[in-house]
Amino acid sequence: MVRTVYYASVSLDGFTADDDAGPPEDHRFRVAESPANAGAVVMGAGTYGRLQRQVGEGGADAWDCPPGPVWVYTHREFPAVAGADIMFVRGPVEEFAADIADSANGGDVWLRGVDLAGQYLHHGLLDELRLVVHPVLLGSGRPLLPLAAERPALLLSARPSADGSVRLCYGIHAGQEP
Repeated sequence: MVRTVYYASVSLDGFTADDDAGPPEDHRFRVAESPANAGAVVMGAGTYGRLQRQVGEGGADAWDCPPGPVWVYTHREFPAVAGADIMFVRGPVEEFAADIADSANGGDVWLRGVDLAGQYLHHGLLDELRLVVHPVLLGSGRPLLPLAAERPALLLSARPSADGSVRLCYGIHAGQEP
């Protein structure tokens, strides 16, 4: 079964980034793992733009996505990254969710970006939320999930790390009690 999974680093007060919408300068505030079973990656224009800049600065080795299709929701025109399988799409997330899941070839769909993850959650398309909660208070920034959507969640695992962060995994259950 294909799962749609959002991996994120978050502060204790619920923010994923500083006020400039980029990751905080604190090197510990990073997603410490990427999905081992990612068959497809989905991101918005902001995330793609940041990755594209990293590739421009660091070359092809800076492309931070596993092999496989990458879907980018955008209304802007972007050049593709050389050697990457990228599909640019426009429209509501629910319109492309089935095609994206099919393109994962049995692997997970990895969501990247808070706005996109919020839309997936809002439409009942998010299956799992994997968080690295860092022992830092940012006070402001981008919230973990910017769109309100009441969905029950079930804690699947919790693992503390030596650096003081905690890795949490929640199953999201659309319309049912955990």
